[in-house]
Amino acid sequence: MNQRERVARAAAFFEQCDDLALLHRLTGEAAPRARKYVAALLARGDEDTIPPPADLRPAREAASREEALETFRKTDDFALFQVLARAIGRRIEALEIIASAEFPAGARVLVPRKSSYPAGTPELAGTVEESGTQLTVALDNGETWQGPPSLARKERQP
Repeated sequence: MNQRERVARAAAFFEQCDDLALLHRLTGEAAPRARKYVAALLARGDEDTIPPPADLRPAREAASREEALETFRKTDDFALFQVLARAIGRRIEALEIIASAEFPAGARVLVPRKSSYPAGTPELAGTVEESGTQLTVALDNGETWQGPPSLARKERQP
């Protein structure tokens, strides 16, 4: 199997992955790698040396989790790497939109103090002001929290 086939199989895995913590962690890994790729390409030329994402669709048969992660970490072709990063980003966006449906404006929620993965403690109570791929929550302590809806949970009413 060549690298394009491995990337297509990995993209198929990421497009159906429901593990938001994993997907968010991978975007955290992708950002510095992308910066390094771009810096190396710019060192050899101008912006025209930066390739667009490869024209590659996800495979019909998805990679296993282990194969997808290995492919993500070993892909050294920037055009192919962009295919993986986009698949991960699109899946995060879709899952966050689904999660936001649980939290309309006015809903009472608990959110972690830090609005990033992995979720931490302590949890803070507040009211959803704005929902979408990012929640805006007016916390009871007077502060505003913004973060992914997948980190929030409904506050239990006594």
